[in-house]
Amino acid sequence: MKKSLRNYRLFFHRMGLLFLFIPLIVLILSIVLPDRGFSEKENRILSSLPHLNGSQIASGGFEKQFETYENDQFPLRDLWITLKAGTDRLMGKVESNGVYVGKSGYLMEEFKAPDQTQYDATVKAMTDFAQKHSDLKQYALIAPNSVNILSDRLPAFAPVQDQNSWLDSLSASLTDSGVTFIDVRSTFKDHKMEDLYYHTDHHWTTQGAYYAYLKAAKDMGIDTSADTYDKAPVTRSFQGTLSAKSGFRSGEKDEIDVFLPTGDQALSSVVNYVDEQKKSASFYDTEKLETRDKYALFFGGNHAQIKISTPTETDNTLLVLKDSYANSFIPFLAQHYRKIIMIDPRYYFGDLEQLMQVENVQEILYLYNANTFFTDTSLELALTTAEQDSSDTSDIR
Repeated sequence: MKKSLRNYRLFFHRMGLLFLFIPLIVLILSIVLPDRGFSEKENRILSSLPHLNGSQIASGGFEKQFETYENDQFPLRDLWITLKAGTDRLMGKVESNGVYVGKSGYLMEEFKAPDQTQYDATVKAMTDFAQKHSDLKQYALIAPNSVNILSDRLPAFAPVQDQNSWLDSLSASLTDSGVTFIDVRSTFKDHKMEDLYYHTDHHWTTQGAYYAYLKAAKDMGIDTSADTYDKAPVTRSFQGTLSAKSGFRSGEKDEIDVFLPTGDQALSSVVNYVDEQKKSASFYDTEKLETRDKYALFFGGNHAQIKISTPTETDNTLLVLKDSYANSFIPFLAQHYRKIIMIDPRYYFGDLEQLMQVENVQEILYLYNANTFFTDTSLELALTTAEQDSSDTSDIR
């Protein structure tokens, strides 16, 4: 009995020392280890140490920024995320960091209703831009996310907000201003038993992008009857951002496919990465398959501006304002446009109005996934700046 009591005391004594030293070890590691600028596991830029100033302290902004910095730079952050997710799963938890563990192996990112003020500003910028350029054909494809199309695979009673009501509202506003809203929801629901989305990542698969392309082509008046493709897997070891963000399904891998055009009608394109001043004869950067962010296979990831030239019979130019969903979609469209200009407003700070005039743009396509679109602020800024630049130019004239 005495021996058993002594063992219990020894155990709790050691546990007390362990919990005493853990904060000390974490503190030492946070001092010794350098800050990381980018997380490959989460595929995002990490917060840096905020600058201290009086106004931020008074407003409380410094404390919030410092808390974000501490969370991002926490020692061995990736390991802790994985350990926490494993513990959560053992306890029956099905959500972490806004990511749900769904049926059939899917991880699904939650949808949050957008800030109404920002949403209204974005829609107003798009409708004003559409009315100003009413001579151009304009389209918007705002892709539903897996949490929408595969809602039946969410955990029971998951408190996910309705994405459809916002898409319906956006569709009505854009349609009234002359923008054709390309709604792929019915198409996706018809094919929902196929892999339209990656299991561990927030993007649609190349198969999903292909079905979206067929619907878009119909609405854009593009003849796809001569299109033929060979579907080829390029990796079966892709682990996406939702797994990294939540820590769930850390052992699961996805397959990435490419669709290669075949037949006599297949055309070769030249891809011009404008800011990087380099050109390529391929849409694919296979070196990215050796990195964690394997989705960057498509165009090497996101860039401020990319120009794609294809020797089509028609001399038409399409401007695409986009997020990363467009990267696996645009190769399908390239066969039907002499020139496609891809602009990612998150990184582009040029004169959009001047670009459209110089490139003689005849059509505009907005291509985003819904989760990104409804939280984005850069598109509104890009369109508003273009309006202001145009107004300033007209005043000078």
